[in-house]
Formats: sequence, C-alpha cells, structure tokens
Amino acid sequence: MIRHLELRFGLPMAAACAAAAIASAQAPQTAPPADSASAARERPQISDAQLGLEARVRLFEGLGISNLSVLVSQGVATLGGAVPSEADRQRAEELVREVPGIRTVVNNLRVADPLTLALADEAAAEAEREKANVENTVAERLRADAVLGSRSIDVEADELGNTVTLTGTVTSEEEKERAGQIAAAALPAGNVRNLLEVRQRL
Repeated sequence: MIRHLELRFGLPMAAACAAAAIASAQAPQTAPPADSASAARERPQISDAQLGLEARVRLFEGLGISNLSVLVSQGVATLGGAVPSEADRQRAEELVREVPGIRTVVNNLRVADPLTLALADEAAAEAEREKANVENTVAERLRADAVLGSRSIDVEADELGNTVTLTGTVTSEEEKERAGQIAAAALPAGNVRNLLEVRQRL
C-alpha cells in the first residue's frame, strides 16, 4: 500500500479502480455468436494483474471474504486462502470462472473452522495496520523535512512492514540520499529501497 500524503486505499476503492481499468481497456466489439463463448471470455488486452484484481473484487462482493489470494498467469487463476464451507469453496471457483479473460481456475482454497478463519482475519488486519503505521511514519518524517517536504515521494511498505520502498522524484542526488537516510532512521530495524528518480529542475 502506497502512502503519499497519507492516502489509503481499501478493497471498495480497489473495486472502483478495477472496474475503471477493465472498462478503459476494453475496445468496442460486436456481440459474439452463441457457440463461441470461450472466445468471448478472452480479453488479451487485459493484464494478468488486472484480471487478478477483478477476481478478488468479485470474491469479496460474492462471499464477503477479503483475504483470499488470486494469482493469474496467462489466463490461469490460482486461488489461495481459507473459506468457512465447501459450498463457499465451490462458489469462489464459480465467481472467478465468470471473469472474462480467465480460462482456467486452480482451486487451492481450503475449508477451515470459524475460529481458524477469525484468527487469520485478525492476523491479516494486524499486518495491514502495521503496514499503514510504517508507511505513515516514514511519510511524516519526509514531509517534515524543509526541502523534501515539497517533493513528490511515495512510500510503500511490504506485507511484513520491514521494508519500505521510496518512489517519486527529487532534484538532486543529495536529496535522494537524504530521503533514504530519513526513511532508514524512521525504520531502524528494517530496510529501505531507494528508487527515487533524480530530475534536475530546468
């Protein structure tokens, strides 16, 4: 999750973004014949990442479960995570198969008891909070700097919250180095990937 001026994006926002991305990527086309359903479902202009996001949105809307994973590679979607019943497991596969562009579904979902699911949900929520805390802490330190506070710098923490990545632009190598030092000081037990781009002002 990227932090820039403390912006946060949840799954409902992701749903809107996914819909916009899918709509913008689709070119106008005529309705396919009834006997060519498989061809109609293929949308080669849609990336695997967009297909995965749309599948996750459909799973959230259809099952109300947000911590399921969907990895898509060349139209093959692999599902991971836990659901409360076999019916939900089968329903999840059906929902993903309905995404145009996904040809095959590998269903690795497992059925878990409610207590296990509750613990998994709490762990996922805690990890998300930790990520947000790390990103906000680093972003606030950068904004507080007299020079870097006016630069376009984004901060993204990994899923474990122990590595942050800086992206965006600064105007000199000195500014890039300073941004890295500030981020490292804000995350003394973690790592910093400094991918800032230096663009000299004209």
